[in-house]
Amino acid sequence: MGFLDTRVCVERFPPRLHRENATRRYDALGGPATVGAVAVVLLGGTASFWGRRGDDFAGERIASLLEAQGVDTSGYRVFPGTSPTCEVFIRPDGERFLFPYLGDGMPPEADWIPDEAIDGADAVLIDGRWPAGGLRVAERAAERGIPIVHDFDQNLPEVWKIASRATHAIADEDLADIHGGVGRLLEKIEALGAWGAVTLGDQGVAHRGGRVPAFPVTVRDSTGAGDVFHGAFALAMAQGRDEIEAVHFGCAAGALHCKFGRVPELADVESLLRGG
Repeated sequence: MGFLDTRVCVERFPPRLHRENATRRYDALGGPATVGAVAVVLLGGTASFWGRRGDDFAGERIASLLEAQGVDTSGYRVFPGTSPTCEVFIRPDGERFLFPYLGDGMPPEADWIPDEAIDGADAVLIDGRWPAGGLRVAERAAERGIPIVHDFDQNLPEVWKIASRATHAIADEDLADIHGGVGRLLEKIEALGAWGAVTLGDQGVAHRGGRVPAFPVTVRDSTGAGDVFHGAFALAMAQGRDEIEAVHFGCAAGALHCKFGRVPELADVESLLRGG
């Protein structure tokens, strides 16, 4: 799902007073699958985004930001309603606090997505913000035997159903906390038949074989770093790399996103991997 972020840089959060000045304010592209799609393009792949948006300014802005980065938006369908938005507060240390609004009025059904939506795809990346759409694409991808990377961060039955179709389910540490820790969650993911991992921020990425450390960087803005990681991982799967190589690639991309405050390009990631 695509979000239009309003990002506000603040000196402290939560605030101590009822009114405190911001140091910067700007709009940016947000949302797991959308940012992941941009990461795929900037890291050397091609991406098509399928999803819903409202017939409003926010939806138009999301589409224009995707198109400006080279993402195919022919499957980004307009419906009457309001598009998803997110207010993001960013501290000087780069830590961010998100307040997403999922939009309103758009129909939940996904039967309008054609079977040929993934024709020519070497992998699909799915988030759980629109479960009906994610499940439809996952089922079509499973029929074709292509990698299905699930950005898994919601503890909902319909989102677990997507995870059950995935070849790779990569969760976040909040979901791990809900399920009794990293090891327990990985057991549950692998019981579904998927390769599992858990992203742990500056502690790297845990998987059943161990942990891949994060690349240490000075953080400018961590908003969307996990989305970039998932996009990079999905691209690596599409290119036929193994999971551990894909995790290293994703960690490098996510770290540089934190450092730059934007999605990195392939040359930057390759340079970090060579030196890292």
